Amino acid sequence: MDIAGKLDPTQLLPVVRRSMNDFAAALPVGEGPVICTDTFCAGLASFLTLLAQTNEVMNLTSDADPGHLLATHIRDSLAPLLVGLEAPHSLLDIGTGGGFPAVPLALAWPTTTVTMSESIGKKAHFLESLVGGVPLPRARVVHGRVEDHASVLPERAFNMITARSVAHIATVLQYALPLLASNGRLVLWKGEKDLAELQDPPFVATLHRVHCTATVLDYALPGVERNSKLVILQVTPTLSGWSSRRNGS
Repeated sequence: MDIAGKLDPTQLLPVVRRSMNDFAAALPVGEGPVICTDTFCAGLASFLTLLAQTNEVMNLTSDADPGHLLATHIRDSLAPLLVGLEAPHSLLDIGTGGGFPAVPLALAWPTTTVTMSESIGKKAHFLESLVGGVPLPRARVVHGRVEDHASVLPERAFNMITARSVAHIATVLQYALPLLASNGRLVLWKGEKDLAELQDPPFVATLHRVHCTATVLDYALPGVERNSKLVILQVTPTLSGWSSRRNGS
């Protein structure tokens, strides 16, 4: 879909509804209605409009075409719903970039408090515009590297932390450990080749310091032939397991 002439959210609504109705058919029982509501679809249409408008003057993504984003990044961001994960009370997204996966998840889980962490200034500024523009009333933006924000990201405050194609599993786990609530989940979007990271010495060494279970879940997006992976790490840190890159260890 060409974005020319499509910068009005009301023009995108029919396209968003069709895409989400198709996607809802692949979701577990009870999850589909969440992403078919008027509020959810209107929020997605506003997000896509703002992303397309901003991308004309600021390079946020290589392809801001709404049809492409719906079929790929939006649906992929909603993969936690595909595998049946429940809405957390609080969520931190590391490296949100142009809004994925945090914005679609914030719309799908409207009772969840969502924190979007982004180190690149122009992207953080764009995310701040989304909070009021979409709107995302339970979301906030933290500008900077997640490991440098001890004062604004309280320890053990998040029931779920997400990271989509951000960094090595061991690195993200070290960033997440001080921030995860007891029994919290770290949810990572990974490709098949990335699973070798689960055997890397830095990751294995971290596991030796914490109680952690790792689950790899396959999921397939409607209309996409290849399977993708969610790596879910459920961590109950020990007192000796809280050291991280935050304090230089």
